[in-house]
Order: sequence, then C-alpha cells, then structure tokens
Amino acid sequence: MQREFILNQPSVWQAFMAFIRQNAKAAIASGKPLMLIVTTADKKRNNEQNRRYWKAVLQPIAQQAWVAGRQYSAEVWHEHYARKFGVCEDMTLPNGEVVTRRKSTTEMTVAEFSEYMQRVEADAASELGVLFEVGP
Repeated sequence: MQREFILNQPSVWQAFMAFIRQNAKAAIASGKPLMLIVTTADKKRNNEQNRRYWKAVLQPIAQQAWVAGRQYSAEVWHEHYARKFGVCEDMTLPNGEVVTRRKSTTEMTVAEFSEYMQRVEADAASELGVLFEVGP
C-alpha cells in the first residue's frame, strides 16, 4: 500500500489524517507498520513515486481497461496519460521557433508527479471503470 499526500491545503491534511487513522492500527497489528517519508515537494519525483506509478496505477489500468474491445500495455497508457495530463513547457529551437513539448515525467517535481498521478487515477476510475487498491 502506498499513498502520497501533498499538504498544501486543509482538505489534504484532513484526508491524510483520515488515512492514518484508518490504516495505522491494522498495519501495526499485521506486523507491517506504516512507513512515513517526508520530503519537500519541489524535489524531483522519487523512486518510490515511480514504483507506485508503474505498479499501483498503470498496471491496474492495463489489466482492467478495455477500449473498443482492446486492452493496452502499461507503456501505452503511460504515453496516453503523459500526453493528456503531463506538464508542458515551451522550448525555443535554434531557428527561433517556439514549440510546446511534453515534459518527461522524470523531470517532474514531487508535487507535479503526485498531482499527475491523482489525475491519472481519477480519469481511469471515472472514464474506464478501473478499481484501484486502497489498502491491504
């Protein structure tokens, strides 16, 4: 189980505290206590986020989602969502042309990547009916 919270508004703090209350006792009783990692949100996304993204977000989408009678790999869903929700930035080419490109998810900050994953999960749940595991 892994969840990320960016504590940037009161409602997120409330959701964080509800998550801890709901899961801490059960986790300790099971012998698998919760581990809290605290970091600033401006750092580059981290390995824990990347593992969660591929295992707990993209894998369920690839396993559960059907579009026009077809399933797609996690890699395809990654590209789809990176284009749909990824951070874009303008880049000036040597000839002066300004183009907008999708920022690689590896270049996102912790906060950007957390927000991105939340948007992916919300879209997959509402548009594709994907169910995500929220606890043990």
